[in-house]
Order: sequence, then structure tokens, then C-alpha cells
Amino acid sequence: MSDDRKLDNVVEQFLRHEVQCEERWKTTFNRLDDIDEKLDRMEQRQLQFGGALILFLLGLVVTLAFQV
Repeated sequence: MSDDRKLDNVVEQFLRHEVQCEERWKTTFNRLDDIDEKLDRMEQRQLQFGGALILFLLGLVVTLAFQV
């Protein structure tokens, strides 16, 4: 094989590799965005549940305090 042909082959392989890597990065970033959204929803649910639990316990304490 001539040097020019080898060089062309290497360049072609590199370009294919570059395209594949770009697609993988896009997929990775999309998945990370999905994970971020899910974590945000989970955090909101935890805050809502925590707030509801605090209100319930506060109501229980107030109820018990007025019964004495």
C-alpha cells in the first residue's frame, strides 16, 4: 500500500470515529438531561411529602396540646 493510500485510510477511519463519538456524546447528554429531570421531580416530591408530614405532626401536637 502506498503512503498516500494509508494516510487516506487513516483519515477516513478518523472521520468515521469522530461521527460515532459525536453521536454517543449526544446520546449521553440526552440521557443525563433525562436523569436531571427525574431527580428534580423526586426532589419536589420529597419536599411535598416532608411539608405534608410536618403539617400533620404539627396538627397532632396542637390537638394534643389543647386536649390537656
